[in-house]
Amino acid sequence: MSDTSQALRAAPLVAALAAAFASPSWAEDAQTVVVTAGRTAQLLTDTIPHTTVLTRTDIEGSQAIDLASLLATEAGVQLSSNGPRGTATSLFVRGAQARQVVVLVDGVPMARHDATGQIGIEHLMLDQVDHIEIVRGNASALYGAGAIGGVIQIFTRASASAPSQASVRIEGGSRGLVHGSAQVLQNWGATQLSLGVSGERDKGYSALDASQVKAANPDRDGYRNTSAALNLTHALAPGQTLGAGWVHSDGKLDYDSSFASPVDTQRSRTRKDLVHVSSSNAMSSAWTSRVRLSSQREDTWDDTSGDFGYHAEYRTTVDSLNWDNSVALSQTFSLNGGLDYQRQRIDADDGFGGQYDHARTLSAVFGGARASFGAHDLSAQLRYDRVSGTDSRTSGSLGWAWQFDPAWKAMASVSNAFGVAPLGYLYAPYFGNPSLKPELSRSAELGLQWAVTNHRLRATLFQTRITDEIDYDTSTFSFGNIARTRNRGLELSYNGRFGGTELRGSLTSQHAIDDVTGQRRLRRSDLLGSLALSQDLGQGWRLGLALRHAGDRPDNNNRTLPAYTVADLTAQWDMSRAIQWFARVENVADAHFQTATNYNQPARGFFAGLRWKLPL
Repeated sequence: MSDTSQALRAAPLVAALAAAFASPSWAEDAQTVVVTAGRTAQLLTDTIPHTTVLTRTDIEGSQAIDLASLLATEAGVQLSSNGPRGTATSLFVRGAQARQVVVLVDGVPMARHDATGQIGIEHLMLDQVDHIEIVRGNASALYGAGAIGGVIQIFTRASASAPSQASVRIEGGSRGLVHGSAQVLQNWGATQLSLGVSGERDKGYSALDASQVKAANPDRDGYRNTSAALNLTHALAPGQTLGAGWVHSDGKLDYDSSFASPVDTQRSRTRKDLVHVSSSNAMSSAWTSRVRLSSQREDTWDDTSGDFGYHAEYRTTVDSLNWDNSVALSQTFSLNGGLDYQRQRIDADDGFGGQYDHARTLSAVFGGARASFGAHDLSAQLRYDRVSGTDSRTSGSLGWAWQFDPAWKAMASVSNAFGVAPLGYLYAPYFGNPSLKPELSRSAELGLQWAVTNHRLRATLFQTRITDEIDYDTSTFSFGNIARTRNRGLELSYNGRFGGTELRGSLTSQHAIDDVTGQRRLRRSDLLGSLALSQDLGQGWRLGLALRHAGDRPDNNNRTLPAYTVADLTAQWDMSRAIQWFARVENVADAHFQTATNYNQPARGFFAGLRWKLPL
């Protein structure tokens, strides 16, 4: 029996168990508002694409430090890293490549235009994050090229209407981890300020497995990070708000190279800075508008010693202007639309004489409509993108939802998308290819949702086909439009509470393949699963258990990475209204596993810390 068939047979049982435990004491899903799924505000239970939200409470309960660790248990999400914290990490959503997933920070898409195809999520810490919205599946009609697999939006912490307060977190543990952060939320009437800073030092472990790679340097590969975020808003009048923000991350990393010798050292540094100003305006009782101007810059330096040592520098800069509008013509009909503009640039020196400096512009106009007809909701989106140096493209999506019962809803959608290569894929000396065409895709989904007070269960059947997919061609030693790929599968996710017990779970059964050869795609598992259980014990105590599983998956050089299951334990104790103690054991069973061939993953570790909150 296939994994998909097994998951389909299990879905009714999961729904029946959830219904049996339903209780009327909590209605978070009925009140949660998201903006990423439709680029306008809507209830989480009304979203047509499979969307989940991780709140600040979820983040603190998980005790995760960085974004990659937090996302590892989400439905349809798989990560692959080259060793300890801070090393290169690939993010796959529904089997899509990392560059086919849009990551937004406060509405601004993060970008890296070297030849890695990565986003650099390993350097995004969570101390300054308020909540995260995860939208799975093609969203190119909303966000343009690069959103074939989905969208992850990070919202940094803002004061809003919360009481003014200061908070401090300190933590330490295995492998020499020392982590601290401080946050201030301050309100002065119409003006609100949020400022947070954090620092981390992790001595790590050897990235490469010396038993598999004889050239591995056995020293510990550590990571250091300093981060900061600032948000400032001022209400000029009711419905008229000005805002400004700054997000900063500076990560310093030791790593291993399989092309070096055991005595060589490798170091890297990545510094990210994002600044933005915005104006949010209620133009009328029905029309809201937001204009955002942003500038982001990422600098990366790589240094390697030895006979083949080098020093490389890469700088990506992206300047953006976004204009979003939402018009509610009635309670059952609304319009949205706007403009996006970007100027992207890469300035690079690979350390071997390969230097390049290129820029391009992207401009887009988009619009859509949502309408309700009794128990039926319809949505349509259309976007026209023009990218300098390549063809103009149009993306579209159609979605339908049917609330056929107070607790049950059916959803369906179809969409198309395109993706353009990073500038490094086009112009990097020796292996860049300026003749690359945009990759094209078509997606379809069919979903079923059960939502009652305290519980939400979602099942989604999906399929995405990509033609002219861009990848590295080992026969020409350059990038090319060489692939035609397909991924189809089933996602199940559940979120609920039974009295003092909170439960989150997910199961993803998929089959990501090369549609020409039928071979499975590298580092994508056919089966992913997770379970997070949190129990309130009273007297301020809470215990948690988190499990994550990934099935076997192919990797380079005809290697197969075996399946693994990792369990983590957490505990927290509210010692008073102001002070909270927390602790965790990562990888309780000390499982040995790899997410990329030859690269170690962390062994069992013990960590503990304190959070302190002080009203201002």
